[in-house]
Amino acid sequence: MEVNLIFAFIFLLLRKVLTVSGRILITTDVENITSENVISVIQKALSKHQTNAAEIQELLDFEEGEQPQPREKKYRPEIDINVIDNIANEIVEFKLGYNFGYPITFKMRNSTDGMIDAIQEWNDQYFLSDADSNNIELARYLEIGGICCTYIDINTEWEEGEPYYIRTVLNPRTSFVIYSSYYYDKRPMLGVTYRKDSDGIIHYTAFSKTDRYEIKNWKIINDDTGEINEYWSHEERSGEKNPLNIIPIVEYFRSYDRMGCFERQIPELENINLLLSDFSNDVDQNTQVVWWANDCEFDTEEITDEEGNVTEVVKHPRSNDWLQTFTTRDGKIPKVQPLTVTYDYAGILNSIITQRALVLQKCNVPQRNDNSGGSTGVAMSDATGWSAAETAAAKEEMVIAKSIRREIKVICAAIRESRCPEDSPLRKINSALLEPSIKRQKSYELSVKTSAIATLLQQGFVLEDVLDAVTLFSDPAQVIERSGESVKDKQNAKESSEEIKEDEDVKFGAEDPANQISNSPLIDGMSKEKVETVSVDKKQVGQ
Repeated sequence: MEVNLIFAFIFLLLRKVLTVSGRILITTDVENITSENVISVIQKALSKHQTNAAEIQELLDFEEGEQPQPREKKYRPEIDINVIDNIANEIVEFKLGYNFGYPITFKMRNSTDGMIDAIQEWNDQYFLSDADSNNIELARYLEIGGICCTYIDINTEWEEGEPYYIRTVLNPRTSFVIYSSYYYDKRPMLGVTYRKDSDGIIHYTAFSKTDRYEIKNWKIINDDTGEINEYWSHEERSGEKNPLNIIPIVEYFRSYDRMGCFERQIPELENINLLLSDFSNDVDQNTQVVWWANDCEFDTEEITDEEGNVTEVVKHPRSNDWLQTFTTRDGKIPKVQPLTVTYDYAGILNSIITQRALVLQKCNVPQRNDNSGGSTGVAMSDATGWSAAETAAAKEEMVIAKSIRREIKVICAAIRESRCPEDSPLRKINSALLEPSIKRQKSYELSVKTSAIATLLQQGFVLEDVLDAVTLFSDPAQVIERSGESVKDKQNAKESSEEIKEDEDVKFGAEDPANQISNSPLIDGMSKEKVETVSVDKKQVGQ
């Protein structure tokens, strides 16, 4: 273990020197996981996992504010102000709020009769499993470190009002998934999580598709030679059947480069911190200036040390001291002034502001105020970066959806093996019926979305298709269940009124262009006969 850790850190340093890349995809070339080869598979995977864990820890520390500045201050080292503008935290907080700020719900992929109740029950179970708070924890690891894992299992302590399964977010520093390099589709072969007890023994829990393994790793130090011997073995009940018949540990990744949301911009973030620190140091150094004196004579004093040695020391002026100068004997005029360096403070501040805005732009974080002068929602969206943020979030959603679909399969397996009633509609659900519904709303979009929904329904579109196209409600299944019948009634009533109006138009000849022309003096003009007829009618009305 110690040797693996040393190699992991060496590999980490080499990678940082050579290139910037994301977390390593851990693979194995074995065809099947068995009790005989599972220990060797984990041992080979540990060095890559520990490299990933070290990088994730470094990114977590950076986001929390541990951002050391790569410089040594040689001039006036007593004034050394280190300013941290934690833009990384600002980027992460925006991603958490915008990408994951609304609860994830599920909807039907296709219209299936009798499945509304099942979808509603599924969303209720998902909510009861604390998915809202768990997804924020998952998202934080995901946005900072690039990867994270969840664990799904049967709720063996089920009581009324609790979910039939448990869903937990695993720490990516102590969990990983091993994929196959033997099969072309890189299918997951082993899900691993581990802990260290008070005696320093590491306990691994590993899941293959068919089995569950409990493995122990401990070390013994030889008192005579100091040599460390490492031992691995199966624990009791290791190799039991996995009741779900699917790996219950699911790995999420936010992008295929497996990098954090601000990882590429770390050099620029460090440069901004350096600019701010140097700016603050210069202001402080100009406040506590060093005085420059030319052609000046200062008094001296004699200092006696403990051994009786006498040293003559010049009495230099200090801050807030009075300094009195005289013309020297040879007629030179003394000069005293502060020793400063003139900076273009306005230019430095503009450079800091510009670089800060550029980093946020590269990370697809929009501006917090409207500097474009536009007043419409679309103008603000394009000018302030909200459109770019939406595009980046949609791309990330498509990547994450792959892991969500795999998690749906695991949850379905857990429900089938749980205490869920046999006649429950939940047992009818499979991964082909469900689709995650991820919402990202802005206030000015509300009127646009409601108008779109009203227009589509007015044109005869089905409510399910409309809610699928316009993401407005947190749970479309509930809306369909509660409002579906009333929407259909309104649509049917509208169609009936239009048919009645059509019949009336035909009855009164409204559809006959000839009748309209003959009665309209504006189309074919008023002939002499029509004028006489109109005059006679008027006389009769008068009489």
